[in-house]
Amino acid sequence: MRLLVFDPGFVFYEPLLRKLVKTPWDIEGEWGDEGWLRQELRGADALLSANFKPEWRGLARNLKAVFYPGPDLAQTDTSDLPAGCFLSNVFEHAAPIADYVFYNMLRHLTRIEEHASAFRQGYWSGSARVASQTHGELCGKTISLLGYGTIGQQIARRAEAFDMKVLIKRRNHEDSGFWTDCDFLVIACPLTEDTQRMVGRYQLECLRDGAMLIHISRAEIVDESALFAALSGRKLFATLDTWYDYPTDIGQRMHGSRLPFHELPNVVVTPQLSAWTGSMIERRMSAIAANLDHLALGQPLERVVLKGTWST
Repeated sequence: MRLLVFDPGFVFYEPLLRKLVKTPWDIEGEWGDEGWLRQELRGADALLSANFKPEWRGLARNLKAVFYPGPDLAQTDTSDLPAGCFLSNVFEHAAPIADYVFYNMLRHLTRIEEHASAFRQGYWSGSARVASQTHGELCGKTISLLGYGTIGQQIARRAEAFDMKVLIKRRNHEDSGFWTDCDFLVIACPLTEDTQRMVGRYQLECLRDGAMLIHISRAEIVDESALFAALSGRKLFATLDTWYDYPTDIGQRMHGSRLPFHELPNVVVTPQLSAWTGSMIERRMSAIAANLDHLALGQPLERVVLKGTWST
């Protein structure tokens, strides 16, 4: 059987899949050359890709499964896929994202980079030895989690270990003081019609001065203009690891927004790196390899989210 890997991460995915799969599969990878994919799709049994274009359906009549290498879905309409073709996704990203959230909270409270840099110059800033300025601690702080799925639950478990107070907002539930009492607001819900621009000017104005917003979900959950305006006032802090625009080529340089968030001194900006660890990739490829084995053996697939219905 034949698997095509059409994704910028194919250089990581392909060798892992070759190692992990137990049934006979011919695995080939590529990125950026849609002509290659169109040519090879006719003979493929499965495709690993973050996007399947409906116009490929006629070339993919033999396709039995599309594996999405993440938790989101590029397709929600069953007619986007050939009849009988399964779409399956994976998670496995909650642990490193929770690590990222706590790194940024601790970095913000301790100002450790600032003090470490000063100490290289001989200054004892932040030290009890010279009665310098104190720093903060997580114990007793309040963290509000917008979303309580796999990521939110991982963060909550860590927060409880740090003796933090955890407030939760999810569908049909919102803890009292969710917006007004938190020291850290973490956006960890999926992007849906209900959550798009859920966080706007009003919600941001409800946050206390000095609070930090940490966004590790999908950028569009927070209104772009309202967020920039709130952060430009410098009463809030933010760590942003999700963006409104993404590169289409591996070497492309861009900042992810039409607004200059990267110029604000109270904002930490990172290029959606929080989940991208070697261990996370291996966990995801292990799950996909198991599904490839199921497919080859005629067994039911795991993490199936829809089944294609398109036919001529």
